Amino acid sequence: MFNAAIKPALILCAILMLASCGNGQKEEASALYKNAEALYNAQMYDSTLSVLDTLYKRYPAETDVIRQGIHLMALAQEQISIAGIAHADSVIAANAPIVKEIEKDFIVVKNPDLVENYRIYKTLKNTPLINRTGLEPRVDDNGNIYLVSLLQGRAVNHTMLRVIAPDGSSAETASVPYDDAQNYRFKNDGITNEMVTFHADQCNEFCKFIADNTDKHLKLEFVGKTSYRIHMQATLKNAIARSYTYSVAIQAGLKAESEKLYYNKRLEVAKKQIEQTQPQS
Repeated sequence: MFNAAIKPALILCAILMLASCGNGQKEEASALYKNAEALYNAQMYDSTLSVLDTLYKRYPAETDVIRQGIHLMALAQEQISIAGIAHADSVIAANAPIVKEIEKDFIVVKNPDLVENYRIYKTLKNTPLINRTGLEPRVDDNGNIYLVSLLQGRAVNHTMLRVIAPDGSSAETASVPYDDAQNYRFKNDGITNEMVTFHADQCNEFCKFIADNTDKHLKLEFVGKTSYRIHMQATLKNAIARSYTYSVAIQAGLKAESEKLYYNKRLEVAKKQIEQTQPQS
């Protein structure tokens, strides 16, 4: 058994040890905050937030240091938001002239049977897809490119398209199974017609490949139970390339507008937090 006189000494030692541990925690938390502060001064704002996140998780009881960290976090968020807005503005400025320059070469097609209008490149105006085997690139009201294919007089039952360059490189659309809607078949004056619509996410890489290789002799292949190839005319290659460029520019601008809105809201929140957490003098 412990001597009664020894117990107070043990209790005092325990208290001193706990105090020592507490001081150690505070010193470590302060060192971590100083690290975050140095990163902020070096304009490494994402790294600043990462270190502060570690600070909050490891030392939640160090309220004085945490309070400093919250203020620094708001300052870092402010700078990230300002940079995000500037980047969005630069993307908008870069793509707006492209859209303006290209859109004059597109014709709006209004069809009461469709939910929305679409745009086609001007060179396709006098050769409607319904009268030929081939493709028609279209750009919808939201700037998304999509393709409609038509194969006449052949029972290929095609579900996808492939484009092939002379060196053997190629690109494919996604496969669209027959459903009598997006992929459907009909007869016109006794001639079999196969028509498939490939949405933006199903034909984007296919269109990009053509846009990057308009100077080459490309072959278009309709792929299904069997396959059928045709030579791609320069007019079609150019129409797809221009439609793809038009779509990319529109989408980039719309994405940048959305990002700018996001960063403006984030900046507003950061400024409020900076004011609320401002150290008292």
